[in-house]
Amino acid sequence: MSGKMVLSDELLVVYENIKLDYRKYNKKYKKLMRKLVLPYETNKAQIVRAKEIGLDEAVYYRLLPSLANNSNRNDSLEMLAETTSLKLILTEDENVELPYINYKSNFANKELSIYLKSDDSRGPFVRYLQFLCANARKITICDNYFAYNWDNTRSLFNSILPRNRLSIEYVETHSELTVIRNSELMTQEYISTVFNQWTVTKSNLYTNSHDRYLRIESPEGTIEVMISSGFDHIWKNNPKEITCVIRDITTN
Repeated sequence: MSGKMVLSDELLVVYENIKLDYRKYNKKYKKLMRKLVLPYETNKAQIVRAKEIGLDEAVYYRLLPSLANNSNRNDSLEMLAETTSLKLILTEDENVELPYINYKSNFANKELSIYLKSDDSRGPFVRYLQFLCANARKITICDNYFAYNWDNTRSLFNSILPRNRLSIEYVETHSELTVIRNSELMTQEYISTVFNQWTVTKSNLYTNSHDRYLRIESPEGTIEVMISSGFDHIWKNNPKEITCVIRDITTN
C-alpha cells in the first residue's frame, strides 16, 4: 500500500517516540494526529537522520530492516512525497510552500483547503498541481467554461500534465450555456500536438455539475481538486480569488 503523506524528520520522531516518552511528545503528538493520514511514507535515509535527532534506538532497529534495501532508500523527502497519494510533507516549519504544510495548518480528514487572494502568486499552487499530476495515468477535467477561457486554461496541458502516457477525460459544457463547448477545443488532434501519447475522450463523471474539478488518478491513489473560481483564474492576468479543496477520494 502506498503511503498517504510524508513526515518531516522531527515529526517522525514525535510520532514514533510517543510511547516511550509520552510527557515529552504529548503536546505535539496530539496536534500531529489531527492532521496525519496513515500510513506515512519513509525510507532508510530519513530513519538514519531521525536517529541522529532523537529517534529511539529500539524504534530505529525495528524500522530499518524493512527499509534498508528499498529502491527509494536514499530519496529526498520531496521524492518520497511524489510516491504518496496526497503528495504532502507535514512539517513544524512555518511559512513553507507546497508540498510542505505546517502540521498546525487547515488540513484535516484527508482534505486540504488552499485560499489564494487575487494578488497572491499562483506559482506554488501550480508547482503543487505538477506534483499531484506527476504520476497520473488518467485525469478528468470538469469546468463548463474551460474552452471559453482557452487562452488561459490550455496552460493545464502546456505546463501541468506529465509527458507520459495519459488518458484525459473532460466533462462537456452544459447544453444550456451559450458558450464555446469543451468538445470543440479539447480534441484528439489538439491533444496530440502537445504530447503524442495522450488520448482524450468525454467523461460521464460530474454530469450537469456547475463546480470545477480536476480528478487525478495515479498508482498512488485518486485525488480530487475543487477549484472555486474556475481553472482560468490560475493563469489569468487579473484573477479572482481562488479557494481550492484537495481531497483524497481513493477507494480501497
